[in-house]
Amino acid sequence: MIYEPSTLPDETRFSADVVIIGSGAGGAVAASKLSERGLDVLVLEEGVNVTRDMLDMNERVLLPKLYQVQGGQATDDMSVRILQGRCLGGSTTVNWMTCLRTPDHVLNEWVEEHGLEEFAPSKMQRFFEEVEKRLSVHRIKDDEHNPHNRIILEGAKKLGIHGEASFNNSIDCIGCGFCGLGCSYDAKQDMRLTYLKDALSHETRIFTSTRAEKIRYESKNEQVIIARVLGSEYGLSDKEIRVTAKRTVVAGSAIGTPLLLQRSKMGKSKALGKFFRIHPVTLAIAKYDRIIDPAYGIPQSSYSEEYHNLDGNGYGFWLEVPPVQPIMGAVNIPGFGEQRREILRNYRKLGVILVLVRDGADKKSTGQVKWKRNKPSISYKLSKTDKQHLLKGLENAIEFHFAVGAKEVYTLHNKFTKLTSIDQKQVIWKLKNGPNQLSLFSAHPMGTARMGVNPRTSVVNAEMEMHHYPGVYVMDGSTLPTALGVNPMITILSTVTNTLSRVGTLGL
Repeated sequence: MIYEPSTLPDETRFSADVVIIGSGAGGAVAASKLSERGLDVLVLEEGVNVTRDMLDMNERVLLPKLYQVQGGQATDDMSVRILQGRCLGGSTTVNWMTCLRTPDHVLNEWVEEHGLEEFAPSKMQRFFEEVEKRLSVHRIKDDEHNPHNRIILEGAKKLGIHGEASFNNSIDCIGCGFCGLGCSYDAKQDMRLTYLKDALSHETRIFTSTRAEKIRYESKNEQVIIARVLGSEYGLSDKEIRVTAKRTVVAGSAIGTPLLLQRSKMGKSKALGKFFRIHPVTLAIAKYDRIIDPAYGIPQSSYSEEYHNLDGNGYGFWLEVPPVQPIMGAVNIPGFGEQRREILRNYRKLGVILVLVRDGADKKSTGQVKWKRNKPSISYKLSKTDKQHLLKGLENAIEFHFAVGAKEVYTLHNKFTKLTSIDQKQVIWKLKNGPNQLSLFSAHPMGTARMGVNPRTSVVNAEMEMHHYPGVYVMDGSTLPTALGVNPMITILSTVTNTLSRVGTLGL
């Protein structure tokens, strides 16, 4: 059963075999698998319960309701904006449905550099298939691409490089395009409609608007989770609850998980909060002389991976096309005053290409999440090599736009930059491209409690159990040893499914 603050039982002390903190991809599949095996499972989710009737496509209302920090989460220096869901189902409720498997070269890197033999490509195959079946993952049909995504397909054809239809997790999608605000039609097969639904059928209890604040580690067989019920959408109530568990699964994301573990004084591993990867993203925005309508249609239905291996070691960039709703678009459009106003006047004729970099090419991009002075601290610095990949990707995106008839292309540099010809693409290399000089975004935080066999460089082992705190597991994007180069939902679901196939009932 799903409990909201108004329906939560009056008592303040609860118990369960397993407490799962977070209901996103990792937490949801863990709840499903463990409850199916007969364990008493209780899920704590700090975000609101999400029902179909509340998803009315109203950006002004839903952005602050469904996203962390009301959609404004960012690094300490404000140089990277990081979008994450904060609701039942986590980011799977508000993502754009892109479903891509972990590339083999990434899995091989995990085996060779982190000793994770159980995640070799041959061993992951059946878990990818299982997850994709449950989520109804399928390739987008040719007649389902909107004009926006055809920029990638037609541009790739004209440039003679890779471009193809993507995969997503939907049933009877009508292509409204507002996936980032939750699916109003229950077409998106997010966690609420799949793994959480399965967990509820096995009597799992889910407490929404309830934030885990600390884990008190007693022993392998007893942990006490201290949580606070959120009295409103953003404020705290006076009600504190305590849940005693035989096992704890932390699935609060690569940002929420390390913060919770640090607040709980469970930071014996020096790797906790470090090795933060984000898939840094920038945009190339173009004005066409035809209607594109970037807000509508199936989002990210096409992509290009032509340059995913720029360095020969599996690092480079991908191109995708995001949906652009009015508020999100207006916030991110470059320029000031009349410059911005003129671009927005042509909103229906805008096309946007997203450049996504697999960061970590030279191991020098540094990011960290930590609890500092009683508040979250997020830092990130792009390395020289990853920055070069980003700029190469931006140059490639500019080529795509002009190849299919764009009249003007704008970058997200602080210095207003408008290109009117493909011959001007080299100018981006001469501009200032440092923090807060070129806008960056991310929706894929990873790696702050990563898996590995070495306790000095990892937080959890191949079973996703913490090295120094047996009985406590981490099952979310924080465990990924490296950046992926692809959207992470399928990877998180599949790696957790793999792990649970081996650890069974967590020793209970």
